[in-house]
Amino acid sequence: MPDDALQKELDDIKNNLLNGKGEDNNKKWSIKAWVIVDGDVVIGFAFAREYKDKTKLNSLYILKDYKRKGCGTKLMKQVKQNCKSPIELPVYEENKIAVAFYNKHEFLSTGYGVEHDRKYLVMTWHKAKS
Repeated sequence: MPDDALQKELDDIKNNLLNGKGEDNNKKWSIKAWVIVDGDVVIGFAFAREYKDKTKLNSLYILKDYKRKGCGTKLMKQVKQNCKSPIELPVYEENKIAVAFYNKHEFLSTGYGVEHDRKYLVMTWHKAKS
């Protein structure tokens, strides 16, 4: 993601977290967020918007030095346990590591789009019916 797009995403997250809730196209949502720390260092976070009928996972990020150590899996477990199904997320198609991570966590590709001249996949997870 280009630096300016990342900064916009971080600014949006900050504003949304401060507000705690909002509205998109007449659809109300609330914020859910999780943070993983190591001492006083934030090493990862997940941020989602929960709507009446689904959840959009906007961000799941782990610092490079903490990747492949179970941190992303811990965050994903929290998201799945605490958010409404289905859970949707966008991921850049060329980000093969992220796509593999989401596939491992039972997300399936259900669509695509283009942002910043880059193709992204829409991936979706549905809670198993009991």
